Amino acid sequence: MQIVSKTMHGRQGWELSNNKLALFLMAGGGNIAGLRVQGRQKVNPFWIPIWKSIEPGAYRPRDAKRYGAQLLACIAGHNLCLGAFGDPSPEEAKAGLGCHGEAPVARWRVLKRKVTTRRLVFQYGCILPIAQMRFVRTVTLEAGSAIVRIREVVVNLARRDVPFTMCQHVTFGPPFVEPSETIFDMSATKGHTFPGPFGRRQRLKPDTPFTWPFGPGVKKKVDLRFVGREKYGDFTANLMNPKQKHAWFSALNSRFGLMVAYVWRRADFPWLGIWEENRDRKAPPWNGKSLTRGMEFSNSPFPVGLRKAVERGRFQGLPTYRWLAARGQVTYDYSILACPVEAACKGVATITPTGKTFGVDLVV
Repeated sequence: MQIVSKTMHGRQGWELSNNKLALFLMAGGGNIAGLRVQGRQKVNPFWIPIWKSIEPGAYRPRDAKRYGAQLLACIAGHNLCLGAFGDPSPEEAKAGLGCHGEAPVARWRVLKRKVTTRRLVFQYGCILPIAQMRFVRTVTLEAGSAIVRIREVVVNLARRDVPFTMCQHVTFGPPFVEPSETIFDMSATKGHTFPGPFGRRQRLKPDTPFTWPFGPGVKKKVDLRFVGREKYGDFTANLMNPKQKHAWFSALNSRFGLMVAYVWRRADFPWLGIWEENRDRKAPPWNGKSLTRGMEFSNSPFPVGLRKAVERGRFQGLPTYRWLAARGQVTYDYSILACPVEAACKGVATITPTGKTFGVDLVV
C-alpha cells in the first residue's frame, strides 16, 4: 500500500497502489488517467491522447494552433465535467469559460493522504472560481482488493442556489479499445441519439430513440456494445434502468484478459452517454487519427452546456440539470472495479453490490 508522486506521459500526479492494482491521478485536471491491474500490467485501459499532453497551467494562446482548446491540451482518461457538461454559451466563451467547465483544466491539490497496512486514503480537489464551487474527491483502496472506492463532494460557495450539470467523463482508448473486439455492457434500458449533427460522418441517425443495445444506424441497426471499424463520430444518451438502485457499465477486452467497470447510484447520474471518436475529427490535435470510447455517466443526457440543459428542462421523464442550494453541498459515491478475465469471456450480464464487494456475472 503506497502513495507516491509520479510523472506519467509528461504529466505530474500521484500513483496509488496495493497488491492488486495501481491508479494514476493527474494534478492538472484531476484526471484518473492510469490503471494497471496485477497480472495485466501491460495495458492501461484509459485513453491517453496520441498528441503530447501538457499541464493545463502551461497552456498559452499560441498553443491554440496545436491543440485547439485548453481542455484538449491536457485531457486524458476519466476527467470531471462540473458546472456544465458540454460547450459554454457564446457569452461564457467570451468570458473565458471552456468546454466542460473549469475542473478538467484546474490545478488539483492534495488535501489528505493516509496509508496503513489495511487501507489507503487519498484526498485531492480544486476550487472553481467561475462556478463558485469547491470540489473534493476521496479515493480509497483496501489491502488485497481490486475495488477503488470514490467519494466526491461538491460545495456551493455562492450565497444563492445554482443550477448545474455534471458528468464523469470516463474515456477508454487503444490498445484496450479495439474495433469489433472490446465489449461494452451496461444497465441501460432506452437511448436517444444526439439531437443534431455530431460528427462529420455518423453511423447513427440523429435525434432518434432506440432500445439498448441496438442503435438506429444510418444503413442498419448498430450493436453499440462494440466500436465500429469505419470512420465516424457519434453520441448517444442512454437511460440507466430506473428499477435498479445502482447503475453500472463495463469495458472488457478478452484478448488482453481485462475487465474494468464502474458502479454508481442511479439517482445521482441517471444517464450514460456514449461518445465515439473514430478517426473522424480532422482539426488539430485530432488530425483524423484518434480512436476513443467515452462512457460518460451524468445528471444530464447530452453535452450541450448548462444553458441548453436548463432550457430543455426534462428528458425521458427526468430533469436535465440539478440545483445546488446556497452554501450547500452534495455527495456522490461510486466504485471502479478491475479484474482479469479469461479469453472465452464474451461480456458482462450484471453487476450487483453485495455488501462491501460486488457480484459480477460474466458471459462465457
